Amino acid sequence: QTSTKRKIPLLRYVIVMVGTLTTAFGISCGYAYNFAVVCNVDQGTDAKGIYEKSPSNSPVMYFNTNMTNLIYSALPAGTILGLFILIALSNRVSVRTQVIFGTAISTLSTALIPIAFDVWPTSTLVLKIIQGAATAPTIPLVGHIAGHWTPMTEIGLFVAILTSNSQIGLFVTMSSAGPLCDRFGWRSIFYFNAACSAFALLLCCLFFYDTPHQHGRLSEEEFTIISPNRKTEVKEKPRVPFRAFFTHSSVWAVLIAAIGNFNGISPLIVFSAAILKKAVGVTDMEAATYNGVSFLMQLVFKMASGILSDRWTSVSETFKTGFFNTISSGLAGVLMIATAFLPAENKVLCASFITLTQAVIGFNAAGYNRAAMIVTRQYAHFLVTLIGVIIATSTIAEPFLVMVVAPETTWNQWFFLFILHGAILAISNVIFCVLIRAEPAKFTETKPMSQLEDGEKQ
Repeated sequence: QTSTKRKIPLLRYVIVMVGTLTTAFGISCGYAYNFAVVCNVDQGTDAKGIYEKSPSNSPVMYFNTNMTNLIYSALPAGTILGLFILIALSNRVSVRTQVIFGTAISTLSTALIPIAFDVWPTSTLVLKIIQGAATAPTIPLVGHIAGHWTPMTEIGLFVAILTSNSQIGLFVTMSSAGPLCDRFGWRSIFYFNAACSAFALLLCCLFFYDTPHQHGRLSEEEFTIISPNRKTEVKEKPRVPFRAFFTHSSVWAVLIAAIGNFNGISPLIVFSAAILKKAVGVTDMEAATYNGVSFLMQLVFKMASGILSDRWTSVSETFKTGFFNTISSGLAGVLMIATAFLPAENKVLCASFITLTQAVIGFNAAGYNRAAMIVTRQYAHFLVTLIGVIIATSTIAEPFLVMVVAPETTWNQWFFLFILHGAILAISNVIFCVLIRAEPAKFTETKPMSQLEDGEKQ
């Protein structure tokens, strides 16, 4: 803290925003394929015939059904691979280095996809795996920033911002994909998202450091706000007490909620563009609009719930996290089941229910996400990594389930999938509400490491 560099006011907010944008644009790059593959492909379009007329400069990104679903699963498969690599590199490479290197690779692989497709279409599968592995460092970044840069008095707001990365990333992809597709074709979707990722990479290089101690532009006043009781830097990360960690009921409550949340909502996240275009029958622009609105609403709900959870002090944390998780996963489950019974002929109603179902998930910032940070404190990065594995695993499995149950992506075929995933959301929420005790676990008291613990001493 003795650096003579000019200090940056409110640097903790800059760090949170840089971390959020870096993660968000990594997600937007990952999901660019999901919209590009349906660009200019409407109900009845002979995509194969169009592609075969000009394979080296095709106006559509065509793959057969099996390859399409395999590529859908390539991104999360790569992410799981990347997470295992991160575990092996734990305590050997700084978070800053991991994130910068990974973001650079993700940016490059995204930009290469359309170029390589014209030469060798199967290269998309390889690049998607690389892309997934490259974005892996951003998954534990949420827990890391929450553990090192977040004052306890602002944890709700910061967790809301940090966990809004998926909403921001998907909003960027979905809202831009329609206009880009209509005007410039499917290749522009990849180039645009690669440019966004490059911008995030620049911000990360300029501003992000692992801890407040390492940042030469952090003022003494703000350092005191972030870490009021810590004057010296702890060099080593705490070792996760695995036995205590995995035998704690609240940890399992969070993990079950995460499993239900992402397994329940994943079909809409992964296939919303395909459902809206092929099953509902809307245009490219309409699909982009519905998806953009859903993720914008999700972001608003996430921020509102985060702020409200900080200010709502008249009830316990256990009640708050259960309440917000219920209006997130619980309500989303009810809406998804209701969607199954809507008539496909009413396009606006079907699209609106899909939009609203995705939107209410945003309340999870003050649900299991908040509980995760409160319960595990300095070990939050490990819990978030586990949640990342859950996300990736569910995203791998979903395309194959869809391939079996809804191979033509018709509304009637999606009936069972809506019922199944709605039930997963609702049941997991009930289990979470029963098991959760939103208070610091005893294993967090053994070896204070981060300012989250320091906040407890206030």
